Parts: sequence; C-alpha cells; structure tokens
Amino acid sequence: MKFSKFFSNIQEAPWYRSFLNPVIDAVDGNGRLLDIGTGSGKMIQILSVEKGLKCVGGDTNADMLAEAETKLCNTDAKLVEILPGAKLPFENDSFDYVTICSVLFLLKREAIDDMLNDARQLLKEGGKIIVLTPTGNGGLLKLTRRFFSLKNKSVYVWYRATKGNARRWMAENYLAEYVSREKLMYKREVVMDGFAQIEVIWR
Repeated sequence: MKFSKFFSNIQEAPWYRSFLNPVIDAVDGNGRLLDIGTGSGKMIQILSVEKGLKCVGGDTNADMLAEAETKLCNTDAKLVEILPGAKLPFENDSFDYVTICSVLFLLKREAIDDMLNDARQLLKEGGKIIVLTPTGNGGLLKLTRRFFSLKNKSVYVWYRATKGNARRWMAENYLAEYVSREKLMYKREVVMDGFAQIEVIWR
C-alpha cells in the first residue's frame, strides 16, 4: 500500500475529525480558503461540504493529490501541486483563510518563515493564518482513555510518529517569536484534550 493511501485511510478515522475540529470551528463560511500541505484533502472536503467555503488544497506530493482528487470528487474544491521550495502559485490578496495543518513543525526556521511570509501575501484584508499541530503531550494512557476504539487504532501511529517534533515545536513556541518580530496579532490554544494546539495569526 502506498503511504498516500495509508494516510488517506488515517484521515477517515473518527479521531482525525477530533483533530481537525478546532480549525473547522475557527472559520466562517462563504469565503475562500487555501490549505497548504492538504495531503489527501480531508480538511477541505469537510470545509467545502459543511461550511460552504471555496477551498483550494496545495501539496508537493502528487500521490497525495491523487488521493485527494478521489475524496473531493463531489465537491467544488480545487487542487494544486506546489513545487518544493517555490513560492505559492496564487495571486496576492485572494484568500480569507490559509490553513497549515501538521506541516510547520516539520520544517526548519527559514522554511517556516518563507511559508508564512508567502501565506501572508495571499491573505485578503482581515484574513487569518490558522496553524494546527500535535503537541506530543498527554501520554498513551490518556490517549487510550480518550480515543479507544478499533476504528481509532491509527491514533497511536500518529502520536508516536509526531511526538518528538511536536514537543520541540511546543517548547520553542516559534510562532510567538515570529509574530512579535513581524508585529502581527496572535493567539494560541491547546485543544483536543491536550493532544493538539491551534495557532492563529492575523494583521
């Protein structure tokens, strides 16, 4: 099985909806949204259907985008392949929201800055960047108490695979440093019973 198919299956597990819910709750309908690192497209599938947003998903992985195309066949969401290291291929001031889920905590600081700077250029006046990241906290016992189900077996894979980078991201609190330097507004909230955090940036 390709990793893209494996990841797509993970996104269909009930626990993954719990992970995405803070972002879903943070956006209003009737706007335009870009999801950077969209993977197999679960986020924009939900936002297109449930919130009526005009969504675009971008990713560097062609196999992921192929999975997303299947998942999004009954929506009006669009998909774009992004070249690694290239500027985001969209017009400035064209999105109300830019979401970045489970991406920034894997990048080096220079790449983080580049992605955020590009995302800011794409936002309309009053737009927001929403970053969702696992925390690596909570422990296996709490994870089991919260999500135990045969349908949620993949939550353990997710927790173990992301724990190290997630804990580093939490400890460094890099986005707070970035927004202070760039003189932006910022809020941060731990969600999903402590297993994830959402960070929001706006002008």
